[in-house]
Amino acid sequence: MPQTEVLITFYSRCGSTEKLALAAAVGAVQARAQIRFRRLPDIGEAASSADSPECRKIHERLLKDYVAPTEADVLRADAIIFAAPSEFRAVSPEWTEHLDLIEELRSAGKLNNKIAAAIQNDAGQDALARTILRLGFIMVPAGMNGDGAARALAHGRRTAELATALKKGG
Repeated sequence: MPQTEVLITFYSRCGSTEKLALAAAVGAVQARAQIRFRRLPDIGEAASSADSPECRKIHERLLKDYVAPTEADVLRADAIIFAAPSEFRAVSPEWTEHLDLIEELRSAGKLNNKIAAAIQNDAGQDALARTILRLGFIMVPAGMNGDGAARALAHGRRTAELATALKKGG
């Protein structure tokens, strides 16, 4: 059986959400999954004058290090982990295009039995999880123990394990 593949789709400007995505990836790898990272592209103003010099430097690196998710990425993945900043809104420009693509795939019946997880900087935020549920994914619930990175790691591992079990028919 081919290795389980987990797509990690995230949006980050200054690196904090990227750290959560990386922690989730470590968890998925611990569960023997293959991972693929995709960063949602910036829409509109690329850099804010309010950003610190450190944030601008990180943002420049993010632009170089990651590519945007494609339809093929979504279709190929056995599970998708969405990582978003705590201020996530489904109507934010960075997320709209990607979520529209996923809605089109769902409407065409191409996402049946696909596992997904939502990871945000603030464990109390659930806007991303509600959005993913509305898109018809099988949702992996988040644990509430540990700090953000520890929760993301455990969530990534649990997501990959469930995707592998579903793939095996269990």
